[in-house]
Order: sequence, then structure tokens, then C-alpha cells
Amino acid sequence: MLEKCRPVLLAVLGAVEFGGALYGQAGPPLPAGTRVVQIVTHEFAFAMPDSLPAGLTTFRLRNEGQQPHHLMLYRVEPGKSLADVLVALQAGGAHPAWMQAVGGPNAVPHGGVAVGTLLLLPGRYVAFCHVKSPDQVLHFAKGMMKALTVTAAAAPAAPLPAAALTVTLRDYTFNWSSRPTRGWHRIAVRNLGSQRHELILSRLRPGKTSQDFIAWMNTQHGPPPVVPWGGSTDLPAGGHMIIDLYLKPGTYSVVCRVRDAEDGRPHDEHGMYTTVHVP
Repeated sequence: MLEKCRPVLLAVLGAVEFGGALYGQAGPPLPAGTRVVQIVTHEFAFAMPDSLPAGLTTFRLRNEGQQPHHLMLYRVEPGKSLADVLVALQAGGAHPAWMQAVGGPNAVPHGGVAVGTLLLLPGRYVAFCHVKSPDQVLHFAKGMMKALTVTAAAAPAAPLPAAALTVTLRDYTFNWSSRPTRGWHRIAVRNLGSQRHELILSRLRPGKTSQDFIAWMNTQHGPPPVVPWGGSTDLPAGGHMIIDLYLKPGTYSVVCRVRDAEDGRPHDEHGMYTTVHVP
């Protein structure tokens, strides 16, 4: 019976299921003036609207797939198609100037919910998943891409909400304004670096480290040393978004895997990883 009710619990209570533990506590109240967009992911597609009005937007991503999935949202210049984006992504390295990172909720496992709030400007966007499958193929190459049109809004956009915690991304560090505690948090993620950065948040399994996680991402040999826990996908220099998440006690890995604009190496190879302990 609980299994049949799980989708309803997730949607109504804002519950998050990570590592087999269900948290039914109500999350933070929705930001004032935001539009909530429900996204469902599975292998290998997004169920989401084709069009949205501009303004403050809260994405609630629920992963019904067996593999982790996230939402990378990029704004693209007029005249560029999904095929153009696919070619650019397959080339690796720095993205072309006509692709501008916007952000989005980062990866969660099967049954997980990730929540991210950002300001959308009018224009053409592409949503895609950059997670790698065990066969070493990135999900966007399996068809996990979708075009999105953002239309002009009738009223001025509400501002991004205030947050009790801030994580500042720089070249090549993460700085927490204070150590997070157990429970729900509204967190501002700000990129003050000179290039794109992301925040991959994962709960480390006992005895594992961020270095173990990085090594596993490079090979995917054996079971993963972490449980994906959300975060933010690529933000541009100066970018800012809000994430809402529930933290249980444990040690979390924080990693950026964006490829460097200068040498093409993942930012974790430049030392952009750390851990944070939640008592």
C-alpha cells in the first residue's frame, strides 16, 4: 500500500527519499511570487512543459528513473536547434558562446526530489541531463534533451528569496557561510568565479571520501561510494540560484565537475572538492 501511495506522498508532503529513508516533514514555504514547475525524469527523458512564462520559477524534479538524473538548463541564441546543442555537448570542453548556463536542480537517485529556484528570462532554452550511465554514455546522448521556450511575462518578476545559508563557488573552492545542521535548508548558491561552476552534493557512504567519489565517477567501477543528494547544475560566472533540501546526519561530498575553460580538465582536478559534516 505504501508503495502505491509513494508518488502522492512525494508530491503532497514534499518528502524526499534518499538511501531508503523517507522524510515527510514539510519543506520550506514556497518563495513569494514563484511559479512551480513539476518535472519527472526517467530513462531517458524529461516530462515537463514545452513553454513557460519568464520570472521566478521553482523546479521540482522527481526522479522516477533507476539511474540518477538532474536538470541542466541552458539559454541558447535564436536559430540554434537541439541538434546544434547536441553537437556542442559531444565536443566536450568549453561550451560555445551561444550557450549560456542558467542552473537547475542537481542529481537525485530513484524516488528522490530535487528543488531549485531561479529567475528565467524570455528566450529559447534547452534542458538536458549530463549524468553518465554505467555504459559510459552521457544521458543527453541517449536522447535526454528537451527544448523549452520562455515567453515574456505580464508582470514584473519576483526576486529570488532570501536564504539562511549561502554556498559561494569560486575558482576553485566552495565556501559555506556556516556549517549546515540536520533538517530542511534553503540555500543560496552563488558563483563568484570567473567561469561556470556547479555544486554536486552527495552523501558519502561510511568510510568513503570525496576522492573516492571522484575516482568512481571517472571509471564507475563497483558500487558508488555516495548517494546523490541534489545541489545545483552549471551556473555562469555571476550566476545565482536557490536550492531547498533536507540534510540528515552524515558527511557530504561537494564537487564541481565542470571542465575548465583554459585546460579542459574537470574542476575537481584543480582541487574543487570538499566535504561538509552534518551533526
